[in-house]
Parts: sequence; C-alpha cells; structure tokens
Amino acid sequence: MTNNNASRRRPSPANNNKPARPSNYEFVKYVGTGTEVVDDLAAGMAPSWRLLEIAKWHDAKHTGRNSRIAGRLLAMAGQQDAMWVAA
Repeated sequence: MTNNNASRRRPSPANNNKPARPSNYEFVKYVGTGTEVVDDLAAGMAPSWRLLEIAKWHDAKHTGRNSRIAGRLLAMAGQQDAMWVAA
C-alpha cells in the first residue's frame, strides 16, 4: 500500500502578500571612488598581459565604474612596461 500523504503539497498560507524586504543598498548611500578593487594594485603584482585582459573585460561593460577600472588597469600595465624598458 502506498502513502498518498507523501506526494501532497503543503497548502499555501492564507496571507502570502507580505511586502518584499528592502535591500541594504536602499539605505546606505555609496560614497566610494568606484575603483576600490584596483586602488591597492601596485606595479609587479600581476603580469601586464593579465591586466590588459581584465581591462578589456571591464571596458566592454561600458559603464562609468567599469571604464574607470579599465583605465586604472591600463595605466598600471603601462607603468610596468615602462619599468621593464628602463631596466
């Protein structure tokens, strides 16, 4: 004999119209620079080819923050290449 109760679905609650819980982003205003992910990057921490590839990815996003990050990455790759030429 099979148990028919095992396949029954739980009934929905009587009051399922609860308002959505707001995100924390609605309460906390962003005051960062937009480039926090690359602010601590120093020459020699990553190879130039990798910085260029990541910059290409960020540049493809076409938003303000991503283009600023791409600019910082390209500048760092240029600094590293200048260090190699000078050495």
